Amino acid sequence: MDRRAFIENVVLGALAAREGARAQPSSRVYRIGILGHGLSSDFSGPRPLNPAVNALIVGLGELGYVYGEHFVTEPRGSGGKAARFPALAAELVTLHVDVIVAAGGTPCAALKHATATIPIVMAAGADPEAEGLVQSLAHPGGNFTGLSHRMIETTGKRLELLKELVPGAAPIAVLWDPSIALSWRDAEVAASAGPGSSCRFKFGGQASFNWPSGKRLTRARAVFW
Repeated sequence: MDRRAFIENVVLGALAAREGARAQPSSRVYRIGILGHGLSSDFSGPRPLNPAVNALIVGLGELGYVYGEHFVTEPRGSGGKAARFPALAAELVTLHVDVIVAAGGTPCAALKHATATIPIVMAAGADPEAEGLVQSLAHPGGNFTGLSHRMIETTGKRLELLKELVPGAAPIAVLWDPSIALSWRDAEVAASAGPGSSCRFKFGGQASFNWPSGKRLTRARAVFW
């Protein structure tokens, strides 16, 4: 099962669980909250510009769930401003959406403080166990589920691949995003384990991608993110 299919099935499972908890079955239109780093307009409608959200809607359609007939989305995007996530998360909770699909990291942290009852599907969590979102990967507990790419655990392998692609690469520019809670820890691991000298660079929010510049970055033989 690929990533898209997994997310689709988790979303449907969460909706089925919510419906099963009701006294009487309902034919109402379900509302799926979307919380991410981009613009709300890019997440909106039956054909959103955001590729990940569009893939979710297309996949649900392939399973027989039609946008506007069986479900609609309630999109909320931070526009690259991480400080907006707590208010956006609270807004989705106020709307009483049935399930929320969220990017990993800061959006999920905001949702953890906003609700303990609405099912949350992580599209790509960095390390949900370390972030306190789940009890463990095997037994999440609570209202969080979804995917985790465990960046810290794969750092070594990613560095091996980098050394194969660029033999003798040094120095390495290691990029980290302050809007992702564990990004600095990952950058620390990468910098200390990298071949030769390395240096860390902070870059702006994911919506703007304000990459660092300067002589130190231009001298780098490779970039690790």
